[in-house]
Amino acid sequence: MRKSIFLKILATYIAVMLSTLVIVGGLQMIMVKTYLMESKEKELLVRGKDLAEIIKPMLSCGQDPREIIFVLNRADRILGTEFWVVDHTGKVLVAAADHLHCEGNQLNPKDLQMLNSGNVSISRGQSQFFQEAVIRAAVPIMDESKFIGAVILYTPVAGINETVSKMKELHVGTAAVGLVISIVLGFIISRYITKPLIAISSATNRIAHGNFQDRVRVTSQDELGRLAESFNDMAQKLSEYEDLRRNFVANVSHELRSPLTSIQGFLNALVEGKPKDEAERARYLAILLTETNRLGRLVNDLLEISRFDNDSVPLNFESFPLELVVKRALATLKPQVEAKQIIIKIAIPAGLLACFGDEDRIEQVFHNLLENAIRYSPEYEKILIAASLKEDRVLVEVADKGPGIPPEHLTHIWERFYRADQDRSRAKGGTGLGLAIVKEIVVKHGGEVSVDSKMGSGTTFGFTIPIEKNI
Repeated sequence: MRKSIFLKILATYIAVMLSTLVIVGGLQMIMVKTYLMESKEKELLVRGKDLAEIIKPMLSCGQDPREIIFVLNRADRILGTEFWVVDHTGKVLVAAADHLHCEGNQLNPKDLQMLNSGNVSISRGQSQFFQEAVIRAAVPIMDESKFIGAVILYTPVAGINETVSKMKELHVGTAAVGLVISIVLGFIISRYITKPLIAISSATNRIAHGNFQDRVRVTSQDELGRLAESFNDMAQKLSEYEDLRRNFVANVSHELRSPLTSIQGFLNALVEGKPKDEAERARYLAILLTETNRLGRLVNDLLEISRFDNDSVPLNFESFPLELVVKRALATLKPQVEAKQIIIKIAIPAGLLACFGDEDRIEQVFHNLLENAIRYSPEYEKILIAASLKEDRVLVEVADKGPGIPPEHLTHIWERFYRADQDRSRAKGGTGLGLAIVKEIVVKHGGEVSVDSKMGSGTTFGFTIPIEKNI
């Protein structure tokens, strides 16, 4: 991974810089050459118009302009420019000293036509009179709208090309230095980018091998820094989940071991014929039935929790009357209620709107909360089931008069296998999963759970569920 990402970033950085230098350099050469060409053309036109005004009187009166043109040409050659004069027929009257052999030659008809119309003519490239590329400007000489001749100026392109060539050499040298600097900077930047990625990759590998305590250093607040923070958050959660998994496995093992040990012990006693009479034998069998039922409840609760974890619990949402669900849950717990002669009071307003959710699952919530309240309520005590409208939801509360829950345990009471009093809770037949299942169901309905308890005064469990008008 290190070589792959590092070299890719470095190669990309160098490729971008090199492409930028080539493109910018090429465009710069084109723009400079275009600018120099256009500037030279404008210069030739201005110079041509000035010369036309000087030569115009000579052509008008038939005077030979040769002498003055030779003088002016000698001056203009310092600037790399020379000019000729043609008459109204396009014949060359006077050429520069180096091109006297061209005198008498004829201007091409296309140029002559433009000049006759009083228009200037600009062209670049090879000329019929020169062996090299030139810029040529032809300026008409007009005498009261009559074409009497023209001034033609020539300047070689070689000077401009040489300037552009020098600039190209300078640019190549500058680009070479810039490329070296870019490679160095690209190396540093690539290392800077890949270093945290390599650290995260290494940490991920260690986590994959079970080291959930590994973390990476956050050295920046950019995307890489946020990636490192996200990785650390993930590692922290994985560490929490690993602790939960280990605790869950340990708790399940412990919860299963207890009834299995009891069942095994009493079965061995029965096989060995230890019961002295039928009454003792019946007592053994009753204990075996109790432990088997306890084991069955534990397995069922474990399967239920597993389904919630896998998000494979289907919920059938529909409207239902809350009081009817409460009464059905109480009916399944009638033997326990009658055994302790507990008084159940239901306080659900008659005009309360229908609830909306999975009726069977909400009944399971009531069953678990009521079973828990009955388990810890003293005999002849009262359990209150109350409901009220809270904003856009129904708040349901189940209050008992049991011993209460110590404050330090309240924040953990919804955790799986958590018991405030381990021995006492297990002795009463609880699996330690009932409240965890309640919370899972309520959360699936978009509600919240709550608990309020005072030592010696009882405990109130509450939950919220949607009402029909919200759907």
